[in-house]
Amino acid sequence: MSEEVWREIASKLRYCHGTSSKFANSIKKYGILPRKTDAKVRPSVYSGELESKKLNAVYVSSYYNTGTHFCGIAAKRASETVGGEPTIVDIKLDKEDLKRFESDEDSWSDDHFQSLFKTQCKFALEEGMDVACVDKPVKEAIEQAIKEGKLTKEQACSPPPWFSEIGCYGKFALRDGVHPSKITDIKKLK
Repeated sequence: MSEEVWREIASKLRYCHGTSSKFANSIKKYGILPRKTDAKVRPSVYSGELESKKLNAVYVSSYYNTGTHFCGIAAKRASETVGGEPTIVDIKLDKEDLKRFESDEDSWSDDHFQSLFKTQCKFALEEGMDVACVDKPVKEAIEQAIKEGKLTKEQACSPPPWFSEIGCYGKFALRDGVHPSKITDIKKLK
């Protein structure tokens, strides 16, 4: 199964980044920048085990049925750390952007995600229900690909590890940040 098909499916999902309102103007102008730019490394809003270790990437999350989930958590943490108000940045990723996918270092192993995704996907497609790892947006994107003949039902539940991570865990990193043209909205968390 082609990685390109899975990137197309993933590009149909909604993504976000949680931050502080203090960075809103900079994000509008420069996009979301990695912690390391040139020789300078900005501090992480997390410390200890949760400190972001990918200095050349930014962390993003997919929207769940329930909304911003990880982005909301990150936005609250950022505003507690640097001040300002918790803010959500909506992002539109395309197939090229998704080539820069990196696993979040807090995530489980690829094997775990693939096994969990496969089980949940089969149930979701057979029962027509949203379930863990295959919530409504993921299920609808996969069903559309099946309908368009890009995937069979068997292929639909065996994606590459990176897609399983997006579906099951919902957060990951993008090398080199997010260009300002990919920002679709910046709003304070309610």
